[in-house]
Amino acid sequence: MNKNQLETLQELAHIGLWEFDLTTKTLSWSSEIYNIFEMDKNSFIPTYENFFNKIHTDDREKVNEAYFNSIKEQKDYSIIHRLQMLDGRIKWVKEACSTLFDESGNPLISRGTVQDITELSLAKIEAQNEHNKLKAILENIPDLLWIKDVNGVYISCNKRFEDFFGAKEKDIINKTDYDFVDKKLADFFKEHDIEAMNSKKPLSNFEEIPFANDGHKEYLQTIKSKVIDSNGNIIGILGIGRDLTELKNKELKLIEQQKELESIFNTTKDGLAIVDMKTNFVKVNKAYCEITGLSEEELLQTSSLALMGAQNKEEIVKDSIDKIIAEGFRDNIERIYLTKNGKIDITLSASLMPDKKHILLSMKDVTKNKLFEEQSKLAAMGEMIGNIAHQWRQPLSVITTISSNIKLRSEYEQLEDYDIESDMDIIMQQAQYLSKTIDDFMNFIRNTKDAQKLSLKDTIEKTLSILHSAMVNNSTNIIIDLKDDMCIDGYENELIQSFINIINNSKDAIKEYVKNDEKLIFINTIKEDSSLIITIKDNGGGIPDNIIHRIFEPYFTTKNKNVGTGIGLSMTYKMFTERNNASIDVYNEEYTYNNKNYKGACFKITFKGKEIEETQREIIYKMGNLSTAG
Repeated sequence: MNKNQLETLQELAHIGLWEFDLTTKTLSWSSEIYNIFEMDKNSFIPTYENFFNKIHTDDREKVNEAYFNSIKEQKDYSIIHRLQMLDGRIKWVKEACSTLFDESGNPLISRGTVQDITELSLAKIEAQNEHNKLKAILENIPDLLWIKDVNGVYISCNKRFEDFFGAKEKDIINKTDYDFVDKKLADFFKEHDIEAMNSKKPLSNFEEIPFANDGHKEYLQTIKSKVIDSNGNIIGILGIGRDLTELKNKELKLIEQQKELESIFNTTKDGLAIVDMKTNFVKVNKAYCEITGLSEEELLQTSSLALMGAQNKEEIVKDSIDKIIAEGFRDNIERIYLTKNGKIDITLSASLMPDKKHILLSMKDVTKNKLFEEQSKLAAMGEMIGNIAHQWRQPLSVITTISSNIKLRSEYEQLEDYDIESDMDIIMQQAQYLSKTIDDFMNFIRNTKDAQKLSLKDTIEKTLSILHSAMVNNSTNIIIDLKDDMCIDGYENELIQSFINIINNSKDAIKEYVKNDEKLIFINTIKEDSSLIITIKDNGGGIPDNIIHRIFEPYFTTKNKNVGTGIGLSMTYKMFTERNNASIDVYNEEYTYNNKNYKGACFKITFKGKEIEETQREIIYKMGNLSTAG
């Protein structure tokens, strides 16, 4: 082989030859080494020092050490190191060397090769980096990962799996489950491995397993899938274990909450039912059965619509459902049900359930309440007639006086110079006032079934207008501070009746208790967060402590039976709490007014804002989680 052929082969293989004469200290390179080092053979002089300076600074020591150790130990050596190019690039080379020694063991000539392996080294580095990335991902994911061969021998696993076995990967590889867990569990693992390798799709199962590293247990979903090579042969099995402990605990908590809601559903005194959009019963509780007198089986074969006793009931129900769909909730729906025991008056609250396909009904039997309301209405009308009598007395007196005066003048023929028009104007004014009181009375007794937007401040002022004459005749001074207001969806007549009941109760207490002092009633409004608080306070000495907790009970009264029925305050409580989304409390208060100390009863009525209403409705929405399947 001639020189040109040899250089061609070196160039193709990227291998250069070198020779270093240790006696003359001369170094010679083949042309390919100049190419590898990217040096001009005409200007670069190859010496050991110049060669050494081309080596990457981090590799110089190990290269130098490798060469001189080979001479010292009279052994060949091979080393991979880096070259630093002038433009900053890095090359990887593999260098091999053999040294010739004389009979005395003195080194004479070192001969070697330099091979450019940059492309191969960079590929290995990239592959190693990818391997490291993949290893880092596998080590840090929260799942357990492992690979076994077809005989159940471990090939690889991640850190989470190490925790399971309580051993490092190097101690797990080449071993089986029988080396780490008891035979029963190992047999279980082996059985599922065989099933997964024979299955066309990955298999999963759920199991609670203990971790050997610290003894804790986890509820795992284990997924196993066979591993197939490029020829379609099964070479092992891949396993993934996902910790579902938290989800399992949440599921158990949800089951417990569902049981609690189911218990509430079945034990509450209110009738609860789930109906579809045609009002067919899907689920009912015990109270619903008791109120209607029908068994659960009978109710599930009928509908709320079928139980209604109203004419045009299909149209009425359709309108209600449309409103429920639009608003999500409807309250205080008054209906008449036809039951086995006859007609009953009921009120319904309806809430659209989360699936938008069912409605949750909450029903109360208010038949007895209706009778109570009628009694209360009659009592209120009696109070109102008394108020009208007070309001009419003065205007009628004025009209009677003017009429008598005109009649007397007519008899004595003294009308010619009399200003009769002025007196007629006064009579007209008084007649208009009387007409207004009739309007107020008619508005009060008018039965309004639907809630309407109203101002609480305006409602209080209307109440005081009705009571004005009665308060004046009883020398009762009402001090008003209506600085805050709220608009609500409510029933104005019921609210007026309730306020009248409270104020009349205060008036009667003052009349009995206050003899020689001012008779005072204070009415204030104040906003707190999203609520409006109305307080009505008197100086009537307060309510005895031993009965204050009973004053809202039906038919409870401290007055003479000819005076009090015990209906007013009880009905007031119901109208505030059940019909107008308010709460009412009563307590005794000592206070100072105009430098005088007083004591009296204070009624506190709190009207709740929209935020509070929504919070209350969440309870009903939670009931929807029972679902139609129970």
